Amino acid sequence: MLVFVGLGNTDSKYLNTKHNIGFWALDMFAKKHNLEFKAGKGDFVFAKKDNECILVKPTTGMNRSGNMIRDLLNFYKADIKDLVIIFDDVDLPLGEIRLRLQGGDGCHNGMKSIINSLNTDDIARIKIGIAADDYTRPSEHYVLKPFDNKYEHLVNQVLEFTYDAMSSILKEGVALTSNHFNKQIIGEA
Repeated sequence: MLVFVGLGNTDSKYLNTKHNIGFWALDMFAKKHNLEFKAGKGDFVFAKKDNECILVKPTTGMNRSGNMIRDLLNFYKADIKDLVIIFDDVDLPLGEIRLRLQGGDGCHNGMKSIINSLNTDDIARIKIGIAADDYTRPSEHYVLKPFDNKYEHLVNQVLEFTYDAMSSILKEGVALTSNHFNKQIIGEA
């Protein structure tokens, strides 16, 4: 069973910020499959799609999600190869995603926590670009603000694109999906 973990922060002041796009991706998947999130046995909420996948949102705060994910994998007796992390990437333009089978944390504190807790960087991930043309540094301030309303359509498109990638991962696996989705950006067929 695949485990999709979306990164975000549950504190109400962060719900509509760019940093929570990993949560939004899971919300879209859940909505399309009529799934509801419920409290897990630990610091997370989850929704399960039959025996195909589980959607998980850590409630620990993004920067402390690693230990929860380690405990979750142990609880479900899931292998790291069945794990896909979904999170925001300020180094990618809004409207693009990147699937990777491994890699460093990319200065993302959520991924840093996960890599440290699992003691490996061989973790599949979907990075969702959030850098719009209004991007300004420091990144910490930019990611903790909502998207301007003028980007709403593009945000919805990239979430649909992420949904398509998640669906493809369920059918074809991460490697084949990354071959297709890393060559495509929104608007291309």
